[in-house]
Amino acid sequence: MRKLIYDDDGVAVFKIGSKYYIRYDAGTHQIVIREDEISEDEAKQVMAGTAKATQVLFAVQRRLTAMGVDPFVSNVYN
Repeated sequence: MRKLIYDDDGVAVFKIGSKYYIRYDAGTHQIVIREDEISEDEAKQVMAGTAKATQVLFAVQRRLTAMGVDPFVSNVYN
């Protein structure tokens, strides 16, 4: 079951089972919604405020890039 545990300033954190996911706009000139898995610790950091949330988003983007995934392309399909 998908449970919303945080939603503020365009950043949302969901929990599905024991996993955490962050949903955010990764676009620069247009809206590009992404959902990516994060750790429980990162979820707590996101909920601590904008500065920490930004650090987590940069870390997620670095991980995606290291895996060969373009972090600025949506992975959410309706």
